[in-house]
Amino acid sequence: MKRVVVFFPSWRYFGHFALPLFEPLATQYEIIFLHTEKAIYGWNDCPDLSEKGVETVDLQSLETFSFVKALMKLHADLVVVFDKGWVQDRALLHATKHLKIPSLQIQHGIIARLDGVETKNRFQRAFNEFVKIMRTFRLYNSSLMNIGFGAWMKSLSFQFRLLLNPNDYYYNHRDETVTDLACIIGERDRDFFVEKEGYYAEQLVPMGAIQFQKAYAMKPQEPEQRILLISQPLFEDHLLEGGLAAKKEHIRAITEASPLPVAIKPHPREDRQWYLDYFSSSELLVYSADKDINEAIQECSHVIGYFSTALINALILKRPVGIIRWVDDQAYVLNLDKDGAAVTLMNPAGLSALTAAVVPVADPIRYAFNEEVGAVLNATLVRLLKG
Repeated sequence: MKRVVVFFPSWRYFGHFALPLFEPLATQYEIIFLHTEKAIYGWNDCPDLSEKGVETVDLQSLETFSFVKALMKLHADLVVVFDKGWVQDRALLHATKHLKIPSLQIQHGIIARLDGVETKNRFQRAFNEFVKIMRTFRLYNSSLMNIGFGAWMKSLSFQFRLLLNPNDYYYNHRDETVTDLACIIGERDRDFFVEKEGYYAEQLVPMGAIQFQKAYAMKPQEPEQRILLISQPLFEDHLLEGGLAAKKEHIRAITEASPLPVAIKPHPREDRQWYLDYFSSSELLVYSADKDINEAIQECSHVIGYFSTALINALILKRPVGIIRWVDDQAYVLNLDKDGAAVTLMNPAGLSALTAAVVPVADPIRYAFNEEVGAVLNATLVRLLKG
């Protein structure tokens, strides 16, 4: 069987996305999840997936800090990435191009169309994550040096700009590396992938995503009169300033202003226990980590959030959506309200207007294709492996 290497930096960031896509294909391909948890982050979250037919490999176990050498040791026939804005993914794609290995990008979430975004608390963040940053640069430089001195020299401008402002370079200059094909989520993403990601239109494969496929298939359900907040780690990732103290004030402003009971679906990278520690059950219904996002949306009459792709699920399930904009919204990448598909919330008091408003029903196909994701993915892998 052909060996498909699926890369993600850490299980906690991408595991929930990768496993449902590739576990069904484990009888047709040798699926290897390559990650850098020990090598870069110093943790070990990725579970043993051998019973599911998936091999998991930490870069550290390959005794190299070069993706060129790693791919050679893994005898990869095809490489898959989820977000080539990450420095690690860029290094990996340089290696795949050098080794002439077919590659595929599967769009993970909505990506920004921004001209420049400043990283909040950049110096504090750099101090806190110094070891991870140094290891990441070691990985990038080791990979480029294995390709050749010329490739490494060409990368220096990228590395310099990355040090000046990590967020700005992450959101822009994304055409530095491309894969052979890219599976995209919705119609709105076509222009972005051509203009910003560096693809040709014929390289794009309409696929949607599993969570949207499930939402399209669900039957209508009468909800509880409740507002669901689809949260994201914006304070933890320094996109919003003030840390957890500011996050607590922000959530409390929502619960106090809401005319309806409030529920929250924490992001997989958020600490659910934090919500339980600071908010009573009467203030905030905190959904469990294993609660299906579509079920949570169906149980609630209204949905609010920032730029999570789960807001698209809410459109598919025909729930009124409100976009929180009374915080710094420079990093917002899914502007449903500006498209006319959601209500703009400029302050917590706007929650009352949301519950009373007649929200226009948008065509969700613009944001999420209604495709059989597994079939599209398998057909794309076959196409790439045939050359």
